[in-house]
Amino acid sequence: MKTSNIIRSLLLAPFVLAMACAPTPAPQEPETPNGGFVEKVPEEIVMSHAELAYIGDDIGEQSSDGWLLKLYTDMEIDATGNPIGEGCVVQILFNAPYNHNQEPDTALLSGTYLSQTSSGDFQVGTFVSGYINYIDLPGKRLELPDATFYADLAEGSTEMDVDLVDDGIVQLNYSGGRLAVEGMLVGKKCIKRRFVWSGTVEPKSYVEPEIPNSTVKSDLTLTSLTQMSVQDKGDYFALCDQSYRSLLIYLSEEGVEYFYGNPIGSGKIMRLELLVPWEWDASEGVPAGIYPMLTRNADTSIDRDAITPWHSIPGLPDYFTVPYWSGTWYVELANDVWSNTYARIDSGTIEVVRGEDGSHRIIGSLEDSSTHSHKVTFDVSVDSFLKN
Repeated sequence: MKTSNIIRSLLLAPFVLAMACAPTPAPQEPETPNGGFVEKVPEEIVMSHAELAYIGDDIGEQSSDGWLLKLYTDMEIDATGNPIGEGCVVQILFNAPYNHNQEPDTALLSGTYLSQTSSGDFQVGTFVSGYINYIDLPGKRLELPDATFYADLAEGSTEMDVDLVDDGIVQLNYSGGRLAVEGMLVGKKCIKRRFVWSGTVEPKSYVEPEIPNSTVKSDLTLTSLTQMSVQDKGDYFALCDQSYRSLLIYLSEEGVEYFYGNPIGSGKIMRLELLVPWEWDASEGVPAGIYPMLTRNADTSIDRDAITPWHSIPGLPDYFTVPYWSGTWYVELANDVWSNTYARIDSGTIEVVRGEDGSHRIIGSLEDSSTHSHKVTFDVSVDSFLKN
């Protein structure tokens, strides 16, 4: 996981923004006549309020989902969302079963949760040990407790006397629309604390909706593309061996113009990237030939050995709008920006036919990147082109 704890730390509630700088040491247990210690029976704390946040698969491994549960006793809440003591707070960061829909399904929380075996352990059925985040501000440094911790608040104060939790057990049960929580947690102060809560809570989701790489719903046949722009991108992939030359081609409707080589205005656009021989003069347009589309690896890269002339480049996933998009895309512009109709192209063939007068005929038989792909076809003839 890439700095997993730091990623999940971004979801702290406002009430953890202040804490005591020097937590009070745990009181010594009373000493018995024989020199031993008597462990106090933990008092059960009945929590009054709950907040629940769904973080989803922030570690990117589809092994577990993060859920952040905050419980606190009955306290006044100030204008910034911080509780005002006297009272206590328990926060727990759970690793619950992964939900492929990346939606907050509370029923998936049911189960028993134990402490992590290590800081990199995010398997289902664990909770993340507490730690401190440090934020440097002008003239001061904030210390913010994160993940799993217990905190006391003195009467009239929003500052927290924090005990970072690294051991214990928590039982969650979701039934009939209600969530029941029961746990025993132990922190750095070696004090056991039992707590319970039950009730209904509406989870807040911090998972951003996935942006699709294609929004078209049916096959497309493009018949209104009458303009062509050609740009010489040279050694675009920086192979430094003069083995190919990359040409960026835009086919567009009349309503599209070009500003420093980028399309603006309104209309339909096909963006193509073709690999041609290094010796080709781009001022002559595009050489005649057939350009099958290369395949991207799972990490979106393209094998170096495959980057050779007479190929086309599939669209680069998840990069939308000028100037970040790359490879082959179909886009409909509306007043200079992408509309909600577009498609990343990841397979197919492009054929270029040249006339004796230098004209171009460009034929595309392509498919988008949808799970059930849609065909995108066109047959464009142009007598001249814009050189950029």
